Amino acid sequence: MSREKVRVGIVGCGVVATAYYLPYLMKMEEAELVAVCDTYPERTAACVRLFGAQEAYDDYYRMLEEADIDVVFILTGPGTHVPFTLRAVEAGKHVLIQKPMALRLEEANVIVEAVRKAGVKVLVEPSSNSPLDPNYPPLRKLIEQGVLGDPYWFTWMPGVPAQYHPSLGGNPYGIGAFYTKDSGGMLMDFPYAPTQIVSLLGSCKSVTGLAKISVPDRHVVPDTEYNKFLAQATDPDNANYWDVVVDLPKTQQVQMEAEDNVFSLYEMANGAIGVFHIARAFHPMPVGAGGGGLRIFGTEGNLALGVGGKMASIISTRTEMLPSVDAKGWYHVPDRSDRSKAKWPKPTPGSFNYYHESTQHLIDCILQDHDPVVNVEWGRHITEMMVGALESSRSGVRHEMTTTLTGLVADGS
Repeated sequence: MSREKVRVGIVGCGVVATAYYLPYLMKMEEAELVAVCDTYPERTAACVRLFGAQEAYDDYYRMLEEADIDVVFILTGPGTHVPFTLRAVEAGKHVLIQKPMALRLEEANVIVEAVRKAGVKVLVEPSSNSPLDPNYPPLRKLIEQGVLGDPYWFTWMPGVPAQYHPSLGGNPYGIGAFYTKDSGGMLMDFPYAPTQIVSLLGSCKSVTGLAKISVPDRHVVPDTEYNKFLAQATDPDNANYWDVVVDLPKTQQVQMEAEDNVFSLYEMANGAIGVFHIARAFHPMPVGAGGGGLRIFGTEGNLALGVGGKMASIISTRTEMLPSVDAKGWYHVPDRSDRSKAKWPKPTPGSFNYYHESTQHLIDCILQDHDPVVNVEWGRHITEMMVGALESSRSGVRHEMTTTLTGLVADGS
């Protein structure tokens, strides 16, 4: 790329944009925040004021035509991701797609072909739990070398707090992002679990799903409250609405249109099988009973992620493969993430702030002409794992995966 700086356009000036991406972009030496776009003019006005965006638009397609930008960050509701991505790619723009990439496999296939034809760089979120996270390649290498023997079983479920918290019951905000049919529901907002298991065990072979709407009546904070919050914000490093919204009154009643309770049985290409459960608890669990996260069981050992404040813990009969073990035989994997980035501009769960890392990675890929690690092929495979679970639930038939990943992670072949 001939330019010294990558010129960035943002579509969707919602919570994720103003809490994470925009504060990071405005400080990057390699990037220039040129344009922001949203259907709420008060949001774009706030982004110009807070983050120094040069231009504001209320029409995405006009921004693509008029703004001098190299890359588009698509941070809108899931139902717009496919048409917005395709139009940007056709215009020769690089793209960052917030999760999910698509709500149907056919749409993901169209994106992959369009990107190949255009030759642009596209990164699909989330990079969290992916090979871009520095914690995962070393873990995968240990597993491939046999520290667990043959992995045969895995489980994942979300954690549940041991005390009442305002966020219990699901996201208190964002009807179009979480509750409508066009949002895809709870599962499509949570690709972290499929990303995690693929990063460690390789490609998925098949998926069987059970899904339903278990809690149809919900109450959320009206979207207009976010506009009020932005209008009053004065610190670009402290525009994190999630810190505020959980304590606001949920006065708007909504109907859950997409599945909010999903059970997925995955068969991996390496032979392991496992279950994921995606839902939202409305009440706490006793201390010690609500721990979530990924657990992998093998013929020679087990691995647990995120237990006791540890990035990961491994126990194995093959202790010679482990750098060290404690008195009970566990090796606690050191966290290789940069915690300083995770805590800037605002603390986020975990030690890997994927919003910042993805932004930096994509900008670097554009400047250095490299393909992103979490590219469209990666995103399509993760998308099919989620879509396949929903399709299997509706049809009553196991979904055989049509996509695979090679080179990036072991695929069992």
